[in-house]
Amino acid sequence: MDTAVIRAINRLWLPVYPGLARQAAEQCSQQPRRILEVGCFSGGTAFELLNIFPDSTVTIALELPGLAASFFQDWRSAAADRSRICIISTPLVPLALHDAVFDLVACRGVFFFLDEKAELLAELFRVCAPGGAVFAGGGFGSSTPQSVIAPIADKSRRLNYALGKKVVSPKQFRTMLERNGLGADILHDGGLWALIQK
Repeated sequence: MDTAVIRAINRLWLPVYPGLARQAAEQCSQQPRRILEVGCFSGGTAFELLNIFPDSTVTIALELPGLAASFFQDWRSAAADRSRICIISTPLVPLALHDAVFDLVACRGVFFFLDEKAELLAELFRVCAPGGAVFAGGGFGSSTPQSVIAPIADKSRRLNYALGKKVVSPKQFRTMLERNGLGADILHDGGLWALIQK
C-alpha cells in the first residue's frame, strides 16, 4: 500500500476518530487496561480511547515499517502520551503478540486486509483477553455526526479506492467470521463492524 495515501487518509479522518473511539468504548463492559489497534489506519482511534480511558495503555501494530518510523510525526498529539503508547512493527498474520493480552482490540479498515480465509480476524481474537472485545470493520462509525462526515466523504472514498479498497457484503463478512469459528454481532450503524466478545 502507498504510505503517502494512508497518511493522507489518516489526516483527513482526524475529526472522525473521536466518534469511532466512543463507539469502540461503548463495547467495553469495564475499562480496558490494555488496548490494541491493528493496521495501517491505526492511531487516531487509539489516542482518542486514551482520552476516554485515562488509566489505559495502547499498543499500535503496524505492518508497514515506513508507517512505524513516521508514526509520531503523523500523530503529534500522541507525543504527550508516549509513556502510554507502544508501537510495534509486525506482520498482521500472524501478529507478533502473545495470546490473550488485550482487553480491547480495534481494527479500522479491516476489509483492506481480509483474504478469503480472514485469518486476521482470528488473530485479533487470539490476542484478545478473556472478557475483552474485538471491534473491527469499516465506516465512519455510529457516533460520528453527519456534519463531520459530509465534508470529507468524497475525498475519503477516492483515497480508499486508490489504495484498492475491497467491498465486503454483510453476508461475506459473516461467512468469514464463521469460517474462523468466531461468533460476532454484526453492527450496521455507521458502516459494517463486527463486535466479538471473548
